[in-house]
Amino acid sequence: MPEDKEQIRKRASYKGQITAFSNYLNSLKVSSLAATEVNELQLRISRIESMYERYDEVQLSIECNTDNIDAQISERTDFESLYFKSLSLAKRILADCIKLDDVSSDGGSHSGNHKFVKLPTIQLPKFNGSYDNWLEFHDTFMSLIHSNDEIDDINKFHYLRASLEGPAAVVIQSIEFSAANYTVAWTILCDRYDNKRLLIQNHVTALFNIAPINKELSVNLKRLIDQINKNLRALESLGEPTKQWDTLLIHIITQKLDAKTYREWEESKGRLEKDTPITFDIFLMFLKNRADLIETLEMSNSGATNRLNSSIKYAPKVKAMVSVRDTGNKNGSAFSAKLCPKCKGDHKLSSCPQFLGLSNDVRLQLLPEYKVCFNCLNSGHYANHCKKPGCKICHRKHNTLVHVADYQSKPITDINTSNTSSGNNKPVMQGHFEQTNSSTGSQLSSNSNAHLSLSAKVGTASCSEQGDVLLSTALIKVIGKIGCPYIARAILDSGSNACLITEELYQRLGLPAQNVNQSVVGINNASAHIKKICKVSIKSLNDNFSSNLHCFVLPSITQNVPTRYVNLSNLKIPSNISLADPNFHSPAPVDMLIGADVFWDLIGTQRLKLGDGQPILCETSLGWLVSGPIDYRYVKKGVNFIKCNFTRIFQDEASKDLDEDIQKQLVRFWHLEEVSPASLYSNEEKLCEEHFLKNTTRLANGRFCVRIPLKHNPDVLGDSWSRAKKCLLSLERRLAGQSQVYEMYKEFMSEYESLSHMEKCENDNLPRKMHFIPHHGVLRESSATTKLRVVFNASSPTSSGVSLNNIQMVGPVVQDDLLSILLRFRLHKYVLTADVEKMYRQIVIHPDDRYLQQIVWRDNPSEQLQAYQLNTVTYDTSSAPFLATRCLQQLGLECTDDKVAQVIIHDFYVDDLLTGGDDINEVTDLRRKVTSTLASAHMVLRKWKSNESQLVSENDISPLDLNIGGFEPTKTLGLGWQSHTDQLCFPIGGLFSGRTKRDMLSVISQIFDPLGLLSPCVIKMKMLLQQLWLLKLSWDEQLTPEISKMWAEIIVDLPKLNTLRIPRRVICDSPSLFEFHIFSDASERAYGACLYVRSVNDQGEVLIQLLMAKSRVAPLKPITIPRLELCGALVGARLYQKVVASLRQQAKRTFFWTDSSIVLG
Repeated sequence: MPEDKEQIRKRASYKGQITAFSNYLNSLKVSSLAATEVNELQLRISRIESMYERYDEVQLSIECNTDNIDAQISERTDFESLYFKSLSLAKRILADCIKLDDVSSDGGSHSGNHKFVKLPTIQLPKFNGSYDNWLEFHDTFMSLIHSNDEIDDINKFHYLRASLEGPAAVVIQSIEFSAANYTVAWTILCDRYDNKRLLIQNHVTALFNIAPINKELSVNLKRLIDQINKNLRALESLGEPTKQWDTLLIHIITQKLDAKTYREWEESKGRLEKDTPITFDIFLMFLKNRADLIETLEMSNSGATNRLNSSIKYAPKVKAMVSVRDTGNKNGSAFSAKLCPKCKGDHKLSSCPQFLGLSNDVRLQLLPEYKVCFNCLNSGHYANHCKKPGCKICHRKHNTLVHVADYQSKPITDINTSNTSSGNNKPVMQGHFEQTNSSTGSQLSSNSNAHLSLSAKVGTASCSEQGDVLLSTALIKVIGKIGCPYIARAILDSGSNACLITEELYQRLGLPAQNVNQSVVGINNASAHIKKICKVSIKSLNDNFSSNLHCFVLPSITQNVPTRYVNLSNLKIPSNISLADPNFHSPAPVDMLIGADVFWDLIGTQRLKLGDGQPILCETSLGWLVSGPIDYRYVKKGVNFIKCNFTRIFQDEASKDLDEDIQKQLVRFWHLEEVSPASLYSNEEKLCEEHFLKNTTRLANGRFCVRIPLKHNPDVLGDSWSRAKKCLLSLERRLAGQSQVYEMYKEFMSEYESLSHMEKCENDNLPRKMHFIPHHGVLRESSATTKLRVVFNASSPTSSGVSLNNIQMVGPVVQDDLLSILLRFRLHKYVLTADVEKMYRQIVIHPDDRYLQQIVWRDNPSEQLQAYQLNTVTYDTSSAPFLATRCLQQLGLECTDDKVAQVIIHDFYVDDLLTGGDDINEVTDLRRKVTSTLASAHMVLRKWKSNESQLVSENDISPLDLNIGGFEPTKTLGLGWQSHTDQLCFPIGGLFSGRTKRDMLSVISQIFDPLGLLSPCVIKMKMLLQQLWLLKLSWDEQLTPEISKMWAEIIVDLPKLNTLRIPRRVICDSPSLFEFHIFSDASERAYGACLYVRSVNDQGEVLIQLLMAKSRVAPLKPITIPRLELCGALVGARLYQKVVASLRQQAKRTFFWTDSSIVLG
């Protein structure tokens, strides 16, 4: 294809311009450039810089229309070589000229500053005759105009007149405008306003007349600070001893504060050491910190309304209904309900020739298998919800096609919840029972707010007469808020581990409640969320029994009990006993449920069997309960429901640890693939930050002293001693047969005590208000220091169901995320890593809060149990990560060295340091200063690693490779760093290749690849996970043969990643050009993007390295390829956004690459 001649002529013109520019540069005498020549050079550089885009457009057009692409690439290379070489030379010459000029003006002359500045554009300060502004105007005008020898007197006079207004302008108005009169005018002006006595008086008056703050706003506080500083600096320059005015100034300014800020100041003074003098600098620092805090809160509040709730992910509404599944659907779309379940044809079941050819009995037996409505033969609902008319023969709720003669003799109320008999008396509808049962379970899980279905109900068979089972109910007296008694109906349930109360009764009693965040789980794992717990006083109507119960508040507990009326006339209940519930025989609502924590205290010893087919009487403190099976002769006919009131308040306990760990790791696995901007603080996080600022101090030895941030009153905590004691005794029994582990446990606790991180409680009688935390050991064979670590389980519930972690604020994340730190880590020439030894335990808990951190321990089972209190921030408490990392951040904020502060604030991930630089001397100095700064707070850096041996001593070096995945709180596979080769690696150990869903997820969830370097491998696992989720297998169910085969292939290939090595550094030495190249693509199964870094140095060396990548599986619902391409482009844009926000070195150019015309527009 011939090139466009016009475009070639344009290119020739651009080449001529750059050649002329190069010749111009060669002709310059750099050592003696005049001011006009420097200005000319600046203009030429500006023109040449703007030319490249025009050249690139022309050259690109030629390349697109040529048959000889190699020749055009050569043309571009030649041009760019000359262009960048010339431009670089020009900028170096200009920089040298400016530098020489700056050196020549060191003696106070400002002539160099004005050779290259167009003076009329300078915005000179205005002076209107106010003494407040005289010193500022005088010093500025002297510096810019009066002392500048490059400006002649006539121009100085012009600038002076232009700067004056109002009374000041009148002073020199009568002076004739001439060069000779400039000095006269300036002298007269100075004589008038340079009156030291008046200036001092004016600035002192200004301090007294500062306007009071009426509303606590950051702008008001900052304006106050500015006014104070302005006047004090002026007074100091006038020779006034302002450093001796601290007490007076503090008194004056505190009168100007709003009430809340004044109260905070008084509290701040109280936190200082008793003998510490309160200086004005301390007061001013308080005002600055207060203004910064308020401004942060104001910014967060202003953006809160626009913030999306990232925890809500387009969750589809779950519907409990039966549907026909099309197993032949290949594309993953929703299956069609129109396909016939018998022959898979495109017609309804009622029109299927094969189905119509069967007998009514056979059709009836097939319906449970097809999971359709027994009335209309369609899927999606049950017969009791079907709106179509019933059988045309018997007019009951079933289809005429399945009518059999046996139906005439049975009391059918709901064909979808009834059973029928064949000739051999076996239930022919057993499959339909399973359908109804599973559906009920689905309804329980998905609609717990509408009705708390803790009691699962299942329709029972009506093929023969059936009795019922009476549950234990009792009437009790409950005491309201003001002492008023109410009669409530309670059900006694030994299968529940908590007591419950309905929302209606709770409101009627008017009791106070505490907020909680827990779940109650019933039959078939049906769950409901609990938000409140209250204390209820109950009394027996038939005894002196009384008790205080901690009841969780729920909308409802169960349906009416019993389900059918009981005929009392044939029951032989003795007349001399008092029934706990005289109306046990009538269906009625239940107001409370009394669980196993009280149940066995109520039960007496006497039992009384009323007779065959009749219930049992049981003696209790509430009266005699009527409970047990009752024959059908004593109950009225009707639909009976099986009721199961089993409930369990869900806690994070050891019995759930395995499944929860897998679930948490799986969440983290997906979370690593997200690249999203940091969210603003929530209200609780703001309160936690404010709590830290208000209550944190530094002790005399430099350690931080913090208070535990509580969101609820500790009074909601129940008894914790019993559980802590039980856990210790269990631990001792378990460790008795593991002598080596037991010794390690004792050594850990002994060291804990020897370091004063815990101490014995001297009181023999342990106060009830103390909270005891259970503990257990965790072995970590891979640890280079502590093989066994004791874990303190602050999530363990007390007798009230509330744990220590439930009442603590978690606090915000204050450090940079690991991905941002790793991105910067890959740019440094020299890198350092280390961690803080026992960081949590270097921070002291205030003595007033230590009663919440008690443990039970003894060195030998033969000794008495001893209570200890933990004196430092404790692992595994909700607030511990925030308190520790926030103290580390505070060290950075207080540091006066900007470079050291940046490292402490931005290069720590929890207690691990990853930092570096490009100059070995700077990095050495940085290590020394960071170590010293942390040591001032008793935080010792250890386990140093570096790619340069000069940066670490032999005593400091850790022998192990850095496992970046080890920063995570869970075991991980992948992403390590070998310091001796300066390469990233992926150490994969032996993998258990089980064949269940649990085995598969336990491996996949451990993959740790935050940079996405394993995306081609990981995407296969993601797609496999997607298929696995569709199967809805239970945890320990075997994988299907197809998935099992694919999983086996992955397990075989995964260890091959051990040989993969990726250079840590992604840029060359001393790069002069730094570019980002982002590629995005998509397919039917997945989409993603990757970001490469291209760097070039002055020696012409080029290095291109992958920095990071992210991949996504395509949604199950079919989406067009163009739309997926757009999704891939979005991932690429987010990658770029993340990298730009994380790196301190920005690319000169960025390119986005895609082969999609839709994305390109």
